Amino acid sequence: MQNVRTIAVIGAAEKRNFTVLKELGEQYQLLLFDKDQDALSEIHESLLAQNRHGYIEKMDCAVNASWEADIIILSGFCINDAAAVEKIKEVATAKIIIVLENEEEFTSSINNQLSFDLIFPHSKIVEIINLSIDENTEKEFLLEGHNSKALDTVSGIFEGCGFTTYISQLN
Repeated sequence: MQNVRTIAVIGAAEKRNFTVLKELGEQYQLLLFDKDQDALSEIHESLLAQNRHGYIEKMDCAVNASWEADIIILSGFCINDAAAVEKIKEVATAKIIIVLENEEEFTSSINNQLSFDLIFPHSKIVEIINLSIDENTEKEFLLEGHNSKALDTVSGIFEGCGFTTYISQLN
């Protein structure tokens, strides 16, 4: 029997990530958090409607969601929100942290010289850039990071959900 992983999604109300959350929710337990509780409720209800047998829980605290999770996904508002990142910093130690970005956010985080490796020195950071422009096409993701095991783990998760991944290991 495979050990079920729990994934916390901080910034879960990003509608463009719905397809990713839907696919992850079919195979993993999801703990969803977002500052916008109304948008979070809408995403939560939509995910439950798509997957009635999944374990998808709405959380009211980013720290609690991150504490309970094996893997943390940072998305949307929290990518460039220092206060949100600081809140989960202590409970993210030794975990894989996925920074889920689209190309626009990736450019913005580079321009701001935001380094998640420095913010989370004891975690394994994998930045994922959504390469798909059209929502109707197959989702393609570029995975970047320093830790080969974390890259392989995240690639396995995403490819297991039917996505295409390209890995770029940084030195």
